[in-house]
Amino acid sequence: MAYLHPFGSTSPENIEMIRDNSHDVDNIDTKVANLTFDTFLPTDKDLHNRYVDHKLSSRAPLFLFYDQEPLDLHYNYPLLKWLTENSRAPWVLVNTERDSYDRDRICQELPFAEVNYFFHIFAAADWFRGHEYLPGIVAPSERQLKKTYISFNRITSNKRLYRSLLVNELYKNNLLDHGHVSYSKVCPDTNESVDVSIQAGIPEYPLGHALKQEVIANIQQLPELRIDFAEDDFIPNQSMLLSPIRQLMESFVFLVTETCYFQNKTHLTEKIFKPIVLRMPFILVGCANNLEYLRSYGFRTFGDFWDESYDTIFDPIERLKAIVKILRDISDMSIAEQQAMLVKMQPVLDHNYNLFNSPDFVRREWNHLKEQLRLMCLNYEFKPPYTPNPRLGQAIPC
Repeated sequence: MAYLHPFGSTSPENIEMIRDNSHDVDNIDTKVANLTFDTFLPTDKDLHNRYVDHKLSSRAPLFLFYDQEPLDLHYNYPLLKWLTENSRAPWVLVNTERDSYDRDRICQELPFAEVNYFFHIFAAADWFRGHEYLPGIVAPSERQLKKTYISFNRITSNKRLYRSLLVNELYKNNLLDHGHVSYSKVCPDTNESVDVSIQAGIPEYPLGHALKQEVIANIQQLPELRIDFAEDDFIPNQSMLLSPIRQLMESFVFLVTETCYFQNKTHLTEKIFKPIVLRMPFILVGCANNLEYLRSYGFRTFGDFWDESYDTIFDPIERLKAIVKILRDISDMSIAEQQAMLVKMQPVLDHNYNLFNSPDFVRREWNHLKEQLRLMCLNYEFKPPYTPNPRLGQAIPC
């Protein structure tokens, strides 16, 4: 078993081995191992067959756990190719993407099998445990709302430059004053300014020249957008915390800006669980069909209160516009109307809260992971009947 440390790194020197028995030497007599099938006497063929079965079964798979961060074909490919050239087959890529273009391409171009599960269920359960003891958390029916929404946007370069596009849409629709918004003009991850990151763009979605110029011009004239940490040069990483509580509790809806947006994949992180733990309604700014992915785990969303068809829009710019339209419609409501809607949402908020906090929720995903690993390991027992798969270097049970 191996993983990358720190999470998200993708260089060979970042590989941490938990256990390595991939070079175990079998105990079969070497002179038997050097014989071919044709050199065996008829009475020895059973010995040969037993040797072949043993030789195959001794090839334990290397499970690479890349499950904390999203997979990226171009970013991860050099590492995965290096692994196949410097370690022994077979290889299994453990990831957190049920549906994924990047994952599928990796497994097509390199000899990886794959297992997937929802890693951030475990991260969120760990990070947000004890939340009921946090002072300042107020029941939905008792909140005194002051803002329509709250949105955290720390990393803003590379594929998370969509957050700059979002802030531009909020600005154009006169919505910045209606929300608590944090946004980094200079990305703390890459130290790139917004003009550099927007001009660089991303390969998945070419931004037109006019849109680039508009985003840069609009954002450059904005003041620093901070919810808290106004005295710091950079917004710190607060992924594991539910804060700032006061601003959260006075905001009606949590605008969740996820790690992935442009990509064609299911990928959610601890971010989506923050409003659930806080009993807040949410709008998901993520990849297409990720609301549906969340619902597949039993969570309810807010289609009875606003149009959630934005989740099915594949064009990222059009999806942003649909999301901002929802915010504009909510902002046209009075504070009293927002608070009344919040009370009506109580059954959905309670359902999501109770589901997340149920021991069965984490246990179900743990059992899912164990079952996926068990089924994968069946491929390496090599007990007939099986079908060899030369590309994967493994045998698939018939």
